[in-house]
Amino acid sequence: MDIRQVTVFGGTGFLGRYIVRALASRGVRVRVAVRRPELADFTRIAGDVGQVVAVQANLRFPSSVAAAVAGSDAVVNAVGIPYQRGRQRYTAVHADGARHIAEASTKAGVRRLIHMSGLGAQQPRSGNAFVESKAQAEHEMNRAFPSVTILRPSVVFGPEDKFFNRLATAARLAPFMPVFGDGQAKFQPVYVGDVAEAAARTLLDKASAFGVYELGGPRIYTYRELVELTLRITHRQRRLMSVPVWPVKFAAFFAEFLPVPPITRDQVDLMIRDNIATAGRPSLADLGIAPHTAEAILPMYLDRYRAGGRYDLIAPI
Repeated sequence: MDIRQVTVFGGTGFLGRYIVRALASRGVRVRVAVRRPELADFTRIAGDVGQVVAVQANLRFPSSVAAAVAGSDAVVNAVGIPYQRGRQRYTAVHADGARHIAEASTKAGVRRLIHMSGLGAQQPRSGNAFVESKAQAEHEMNRAFPSVTILRPSVVFGPEDKFFNRLATAARLAPFMPVFGDGQAKFQPVYVGDVAEAAARTLLDKASAFGVYELGGPRIYTYRELVELTLRITHRQRRLMSVPVWPVKFAAFFAEFLPVPPITRDQVDLMIRDNIATAGRPSLADLGIAPHTAEAILPMYLDRYRAGGRYDLIAPI
């Protein structure tokens, strides 16, 4: 498709910044729509001079969303918050924000809209406030912009991720590694670069409209296996200890009052649920993408957690 300008909401986030790079590498002009443009200067180096620019937009204010969308051929919604604080609520950011983006895109005559969701978002009554807001966001997108393309990745990993970096930090500081429940919940971690490439390919391919893609990596792991993998890569020897879920959720309740909660009840809940792609759904393979393995990527940034530092001798994984 002849897409020349794209507005990316959430372009400074973990996933959003990779999407900006993937689009810029294709010669597309990119608007990075964020609440605080002065903090988005680093995104400009993703492209040539003037190719990537930051614009102010707040998803709670439809007029600012409309201004950010105006003139763009396509829009990507990569906004997401890991916890609720002040006016930044799951419903306001995920669900209402998605509706504002979709409605503004329809009114502006945008040709393509990509919505970054997550596995499990097809469960509108999951009992998890985070997941339910993601499900509502998909509903709002489909209602206001029926040709939206929805991408649902599993746990996304990369240098700035929260999942593996937190595990590696725990392995460095704690005398043992906690495993929630029985540790048998299944995950299909997918590399952030592969997800960004999927967003760029679906955006520029008209045939991918009206679709839902479930994005997972090449291998399925249990939560316990991911903890063990982190220990091997960081050269740490820690005993794995099963921890009942309810006391962790109890502690997470109080942690949620902190300015930046280290963990929330919703996040604990996600660690004991399967998070794998549905067989038969369109996936990375349908986009011609061969996903990277966790074993190939994780040593490139978890090595800094090794006891001897990142320049210590590299042991086989």
